[in-house]
Amino acid sequence: FNSSLDDAEGLSKLLIDVGAKRVQLLPFHQFGEKKYDLLNRQYSLKNKKALHPEDLKDYQKIFLDKGLDCFF
Repeated sequence: FNSSLDDAEGLSKLLIDVGAKRVQLLPFHQFGEKKYDLLNRQYSLKNKKALHPEDLKDYQKIFLDKGLDCFF
């Protein structure tokens, strides 16, 4: 998974290297869980809590500090 602040730091550097200007952060949610049930597949993120934009402020700051337009 890519949910650490270190991952965001590395991704921000990569995005700058490829010339990206904007980043949209998408908070994790459980909307896909039912699909896994319908496909008779194990959903390994069942106990992972959903995130909200306010949970991503530290991640947003990393991208903003690098000069990237970062939004939710």
